[in-house]
Amino acid sequence: MVEVRLGNIKFGDVPVMIGSLFYKSDRKVIDHKKGEVNMQALLKELKSVERLKERTGLLHAIDIIAETPEAMDRYITILSEASDDPLLIGGLNEESRIAGYKKASELGLAGRCGVNSVSLNTSEMELERIKESGIRFAIVQTLDPAAVYPEEKLGVLKGGLLERCRNAGITSMAVDVGIIDFTSVWLAAESIKAVKNELGLPAGCAPSNIAYQPLLKKKVTKRVARSMNVALNTIIQIAGADFILYGPLKAAGYIFEAAATVEGIKAYGERLKGKVFEKSHPLYKFLAKL
Repeated sequence: MVEVRLGNIKFGDVPVMIGSLFYKSDRKVIDHKKGEVNMQALLKELKSVERLKERTGLLHAIDIIAETPEAMDRYITILSEASDDPLLIGGLNEESRIAGYKKASELGLAGRCGVNSVSLNTSEMELERIKESGIRFAIVQTLDPAAVYPEEKLGVLKGGLLERCRNAGITSMAVDVGIIDFTSVWLAAESIKAVKNELGLPAGCAPSNIAYQPLLKKKVTKRVARSMNVALNTIIQIAGADFILYGPLKAAGYIFEAAATVEGIKAYGERLKGKVFEKSHPLYKFLAKL
């Protein structure tokens, strides 16, 4: 697989867990337009993730969701000081994302930041702003109603999407194969394998997007939704996902140890075949200590 880095992490043997902050229902946000945050609550969550990273051996990045350029500006400033994790800029609109690229550049964080995400709908102007910012990593989104099957997603990537990214100065890419509903999970798993095998690029997706849908429709309890999220994450991990957008950052409290268990068992099987793992891998960091 092509070597791909985002900030201080490398995609490879251990999946990069990506948690989201400042989404619409994030209670830590006091004002979504101005980007005012309850710092005590935010720092508590970030410290919890740090402990989980140390306990499990998993890697982590933060997905920033902002509603306005002002909010994005403030969020990046806050996280640049409150966390060492790589930051993915993923505002709800083009203006907010572009403000994020600019702020990352101003703060000298371009090497630590990435774009979430570049898709067929990304405008040429936004791609130009990415290029100007010096940000060189992006998650490439293949979610498209016209590209459901693995071969169709590969067609989207090879048909021009990867080239658009390269023209924007993006030299490191990871592919989000997308999940639409529960029945598409199998297709997502197969798409991850196809992208890795044919293109040599890291691949993953966001199982949490569908795990929480029944909860929003009040068809299941929060406990059940969390159980489904763990189950979906497990399926994607077994397919070889290199990154997982697991939902709200606070979900790390129930997702990390489950994910570390899966990765440890997978690695044990690979070790029997002769593969060598670092002592920081969940196999040794977490599973061996249970």
